[in-house]
Amino acid sequence: MKGSKQIFLSILFFLLLILTEVSGKESLDSLLLKLELEQPDSTRLELLITLSRYYNKDSRHLEKCEEILEQALIIAAKDSNYTALSKVHHNYGVLYRNIAKYSRALEHHNKSLNFAQKAKNTPLTASAFNSIGVVYRRMDNHPRATEHHLLGLKAAEMAKDTFNIAVSLNSLGNIYSLNGQYKEAFSYFKRALNLARVMNNKLGQAINYNNIGEVFEFMGIMDSAYVYYSKSLEANKKIDSQKGIAISYNALGKIHLYNGEVEKAYNLFNQALSIDKKLGDKKFIADSYINISRALIKLNKLDKAEECANKGISIAKEIGSITHTQWAYENLSKIYSKRNKPDTAFSLYKRASLFKDSLINEKNARAIAMMEVMFETEKKEAEIQLLRQTKKINEKELARQKVIRNFYLFGFVFAIILLLSVIYALNVKRKANKVLAAQKEEIEKSHRQLSIQQEEIIKQKEEIEKQRNNIEQKNTHLENAYRVIEGYISKITDSIRYAERIQTAILPPLSMAEQYFTDSFYLYKPKDFVSGDFYWLTNKDNMLIIAAADCTGHGVPGAFMSIIGMDLLSQAVNQQNITEPAQILDFLNIELRNKLRKEEQEELILKDSMDIAIIKMDIGQRTLQYSGALIPITIIRNGEIISHKPDFRSIGTSAKLFNRPFSQMPIELEKGDWIYLYTDGFMDQFGGNEKKKYNRRRFYKTLTNIYKSSGEEQKTELNRIFSEWKGNNEQIDDVLVLGLKV
Repeated sequence: MKGSKQIFLSILFFLLLILTEVSGKESLDSLLLKLELEQPDSTRLELLITLSRYYNKDSRHLEKCEEILEQALIIAAKDSNYTALSKVHHNYGVLYRNIAKYSRALEHHNKSLNFAQKAKNTPLTASAFNSIGVVYRRMDNHPRATEHHLLGLKAAEMAKDTFNIAVSLNSLGNIYSLNGQYKEAFSYFKRALNLARVMNNKLGQAINYNNIGEVFEFMGIMDSAYVYYSKSLEANKKIDSQKGIAISYNALGKIHLYNGEVEKAYNLFNQALSIDKKLGDKKFIADSYINISRALIKLNKLDKAEECANKGISIAKEIGSITHTQWAYENLSKIYSKRNKPDTAFSLYKRASLFKDSLINEKNARAIAMMEVMFETEKKEAEIQLLRQTKKINEKELARQKVIRNFYLFGFVFAIILLLSVIYALNVKRKANKVLAAQKEEIEKSHRQLSIQQEEIIKQKEEIEKQRNNIEQKNTHLENAYRVIEGYISKITDSIRYAERIQTAILPPLSMAEQYFTDSFYLYKPKDFVSGDFYWLTNKDNMLIIAAADCTGHGVPGAFMSIIGMDLLSQAVNQQNITEPAQILDFLNIELRNKLRKEEQEELILKDSMDIAIIKMDIGQRTLQYSGALIPITIIRNGEIISHKPDFRSIGTSAKLFNRPFSQMPIELEKGDWIYLYTDGFMDQFGGNEKKKYNRRRFYKTLTNIYKSSGEEQKTELNRIFSEWKGNNEQIDDVLVLGLKV
């Protein structure tokens, strides 16, 4: 019975060989059948390594893959087959890398490198260096990743291994891209793409199309990003790379989301998630959940969005991804902001910011470490140059010693000839003495030349030593200066950007005015990231209270004043229950002076600290109460401008100068009226052909031209007009325009 089975399997094996030769490609079933037959260890070892690659493609076959690799390891170790041992440990490393067990992946890739070097197999050495670099890149250790990819590139170029050259170039491009060095990233990706095309490597082409698209996305050039992401998807579909297809779906979905095509983005993200779940790579599963959450927020499906964001957080914590955790918490902050729960939204936003701060610190450390790697490389080049110069000196020294040796040899030969000459011909003694004198003079001349050469060599040595010291000193100064400058620039920029997002987050939504007005908009353009202009509104006892303010200065000082202003408004209305606009201004005037006064000084630290207009309107009513401090209220009714002037003094003016209450006036409204509150930033902007201010008259004319449009259209048109007027001139002040339609 056993013999019959063996014959049957042999026939199957013979048929399988014929089919394999015809197709040129072995299937999983054919490999398993070959493994069933009695094979030499060398053949069985290659079959096991090939099988492990098949099972490595799907994390659901983890245990089967480990079992096969364990068998291969036993056979390879028995024969001390370093090449096979390198391949087996490489496949182990890929297996653990795909399931985010990076420490175990590094352990096996390092063993693969060790055995490849013992086998003196340069292509395997290049592959091992690149694999270690990929793991370090996933761990965000970019300096170590850069080091190993450069070593991989060097080994691959020595072996003329175009595949590993492409892998190294692609990985180095990714590192530069993630660190914002887009010019260098483009250079590496284009070289890698050209190699992939030469080799007709469709997978390499797909990867590099995606990477080039990602650089364009980072740079904000979305049209070009879409073109390259589409090329990547097309290439991935041709080779049926499921992981590549999922990555392309997520990438294209982000472009559609950016362009406002939310449904398209949502469908692509869900297709990506379906593929990622089958493959089991948790990093990409987290990507898809977070992207789906973003799309659901846009679709206002907040419960589903929150569920996806929480799944993203769970997976991110499991794989230790700070970036994914930050993105997920930012999504949760937006969800609770849309639910009008500002406290919860702000708390989640702060939590996201903590992770971002961690990323920023990692990025700074990463950039410094990368600079150290680059500096060490340059330092090694300088040392090589120094060695070359030293070699030249040694060559000159050898030449000098050769001259001396020849001189002494010449002297020895000359002495013998002289002795023979004396014995042979005493009668020519006088003539010989003359010859000897001439030769002596020649020898002294040679000595002088040797002395001159020796002095030149000593001077060159001293000059080289001096240059080396200067180079080391300059390198040290440059390194220290660059670190300090990079650190300060990064910290200052990130702090201001963070302040900008906080200020934007605390501005109240205009949706609170929907019960009182049929349409609304606001144009908000800070001069320097953060603004001294702000608007504020609140509902209280069926009343809507709105304020528009212009604080002293702009940038960070103005932003601090705006936060103080919003806090005092909240105290006046919500804590002191003051609802009349004039009384609110009186309260602000007193409390602002108290907040800004030093302990032993009478006057304010700042002058003209805040211009503000406040309006109040009861629900269902057409009468509006207005009080203003240097900010007027303008109403456009049927194309005509109705302007009401404010009190001509600011909030925070010294009590010695103005010690009277603010005035308040009722304003009767009609259906269709547009109410405008605005600061002076728009009107004071210099621009146009004559570089003049936009001025109030031109601003009023603009409002009468656009008041019939919707609020969103008015905002777009005002933004366009302001940008065209400003042109290449600097924005001189913060801009705020608030519009409300009765």
